[in-house]
Amino acid sequence: MRGVVGTIRIPIYWMHCEPRAGEYDFEALDRFVGRAADEGIRVLPFVYGSPAWVAAEPARPPLAKDDRAAWSRFLRTLVLRYGRRGEFWRGRAPARPIRRWQLWNEPNFPLFWAPRPSPTGYARLLATGARAIRREDPRARIVLAGLAPIERQPLPWDFLRSLYSVSGFARTFDVVALHPYSASLRSLGYQIEQTRAVMASAGDGAKPIEVTEFGVASAGSRPSPMIKSPAGQAAFLRRAFGLLVARRREWRISGADWFTWRDWVSDDPHCVFCRHAGLFAAGDVPKPSWHAYRAVVAGAATPRRRHAEWRPLASPP
Repeated sequence: MRGVVGTIRIPIYWMHCEPRAGEYDFEALDRFVGRAADEGIRVLPFVYGSPAWVAAEPARPPLAKDDRAAWSRFLRTLVLRYGRRGEFWRGRAPARPIRRWQLWNEPNFPLFWAPRPSPTGYARLLATGARAIRREDPRARIVLAGLAPIERQPLPWDFLRSLYSVSGFARTFDVVALHPYSASLRSLGYQIEQTRAVMASAGDGAKPIEVTEFGVASAGSRPSPMIKSPAGQAAFLRRAFGLLVARRREWRISGADWFTWRDWVSDDPHCVFCRHAGLFAAGDVPKPSWHAYRAVVAGAATPRRRHAEWRPLASPP
């Protein structure tokens, strides 16, 4: 992947890294972060998932006072391990400390924020997390959880508008994140423009937008506009990255992450297209979309196109 991927977005599952309060398991994460550094790739993590000693299910956020304190301690532990002066990097070369942290995932979707989306709740979680991270690394950049267009749920720009109504919200983060899933470039662009309009109305238009997930599938078990042929997936990738790069200054796009790196081995009951959205088939066979991705990177005028995402279905990296 050296020279092809500049940034890879991965999950850091709190419930896997701290299965019992104060007991940490970073073995798998150490391997992945170290391998990425060896390949010259920077890691953008999204930190997600309450452990069983905090909540009955991972999607229930840590909002009670004691739970927020535990969330804060976990984030500080991550920064002290992988951040600017993290112990993981001592005596290790090359060192590529994590300086950007994305907090939670798709809080406008009950699958990731139980029992129902709450702008006030997410704003509280974000503020707690931002304080914890900046305590250990004042220059770290805080990335908002990616917001996605979920059927019968708050649209990303409506949810963001509600977030801005929470006092002090704009001071807690540096980058808005969007998951503008769409089968067409028109819809993809529309979602970015609607989000940008809300930011401008809130007086926050100078901040960048990071597209931390987008993509379509090369196959699927049932019809969906999000499911295309292998060639159709590759064509969409070329056109979508082309659009984002062409309008990156107008839309203030700081990066874009294709979802996902590799096809999953099983279906996701909540996502009709996710299983076959990868650049590689499940057996690590490159798809036409991988070759299209390499061509996009080779012709890029900026490294901001060199992003990919790796997200396993149920296990940490």
